[in-house]
Amino acid sequence: MKSHIKRLVAPKSWILLRKEQKFVVRPRPGAHPVNLCTPIVLLLKKLGYASTTQEIKKILNTKELLVDGKRVKEYKFPVGFMDIITIKDTGDIFRVLLDGKGRLKAVPIDKEESALKICRIKKKTLLKGKKLQLNLSDNRNILVDNNEYTVGDSVLITVPFQEIKQRIPFEKGAAICLIGGKHSGHIGVVTDIEGNNFSYISANKNYKSLKKYAFVVGKGKELIKLG
Repeated sequence: MKSHIKRLVAPKSWILLRKEQKFVVRPRPGAHPVNLCTPIVLLLKKLGYASTTQEIKKILNTKELLVDGKRVKEYKFPVGFMDIITIKDTGDIFRVLLDGKGRLKAVPIDKEESALKICRIKKKTLLKGKKLQLNLSDNRNILVDNNEYTVGDSVLITVPFQEIKQRIPFEKGAAICLIGGKHSGHIGVVTDIEGNNFSYISANKNYKSLKKYAFVVGKGKELIKLG
């Protein structure tokens, strides 16, 4: 796999000056689909921690930078939607989210909120001994004791310990963030669910979208800071 891609064909979720240079770093394969993640080197440049890749490499090698509580040294490491970035040297903490145009952004958060993360349930797997495993949107897996969880729901977990604090069902009245489609980045409240589609209200306007684009973030209102 090539280590770079052309800027003009980079995902629209990346905030880039498309004509600044011909190529841009490609994130290595990881927990997120390419349209919902960006190489950490690009995000750190955007945040102003350095202007060159060499400077970013030095920061990652000499300073403690955590993603979801685990240290990262690889400059191509993919940071994606809902990931938490902690820069221990400065005390800065960010959550990776989507802006109103569906582009990835880093939002400052406080230390208390940095211990919490929302993940979407993308699959359920029944293991030997009838143990149920939840396969989540950031590729982590969590064993649970009961079958109250449904694909499309979200869970509020602690990081890095993966303790489930709350199930957040995908239902009428749920607060959602769209992670795909032409309205990617919209934040709204579900008003109806029918088949593979759902309706929601955002900024006092009604919209429709596919269920696969709905990322539940709360009941009636968001459980975490989204902007």
